[in-house]
Amino acid sequence: MMAETESDQTFTVQPVSEGDVEAIMDLLKRTFYVDEPMNESIELYSETNSCPELDEYCKSSLLEGLSYKAVNNKGNVIGVIINGVSPLKEENNGNDLESQAKKCPNPKFQRILHVLALRETGAKLWEKFPEEKHLVEVKVAATDPDWRRRGIMNALLQETEKATKQRGITLIRIDTSSAYSAKSAERMGFTCVYEALYSDIKLDDKPLVLPKPPHLRDKVYIKRLSV
Repeated sequence: MMAETESDQTFTVQPVSEGDVEAIMDLLKRTFYVDEPMNESIELYSETNSCPELDEYCKSSLLEGLSYKAVNNKGNVIGVIINGVSPLKEENNGNDLESQAKKCPNPKFQRILHVLALRETGAKLWEKFPEEKHLVEVKVAATDPDWRRRGIMNALLQETEKATKQRGITLIRIDTSSAYSAKSAERMGFTCVYEALYSDIKLDDKPLVLPKPPHLRDKVYIKRLSV
């Protein structure tokens, strides 16, 4: 076996383009789809059980011009951060998360949407930041397992912060269902503004999802940027 050279371990960060969608979705299906604690807890996705609703969720903001990929020296996608501009308060226009949950034909993804809807009403970001109307939300982030702990997510987030400033937006949001992601958010300068035990996030008096320990809390983190 040949030893890795320094060039084998380098990566570059680039904006996501339309031609990247297939490679990014492949990466997500190997990582986020099966590793994210809520997805894992309800077995949302497998090779024999697809989830078109999750596909659409991941693709919906991918080409808004705010998402970034990390590629290795061979041009392979080894990391991605999918970002989008979101209002601090949803409009009750039939496309809000609660309405989406009620209309969702997939009972498993419906449970995820209910968690997201209850997260919004619990976080009340519009009350915490009344002077702001929009923020940039990190919707999905993933790194190839062979490339973890090499600073890829820090690099992707740095590009996200630059793009956020360029748009004149001062807030970045990261929601963490994983205890590890929560610790990473704190290391990167984010402040927790909402948290709830999954055992307390219920519908019809039953918990919607129960991820395995140590992933016990649903959290929302915010970072304010100087523009």
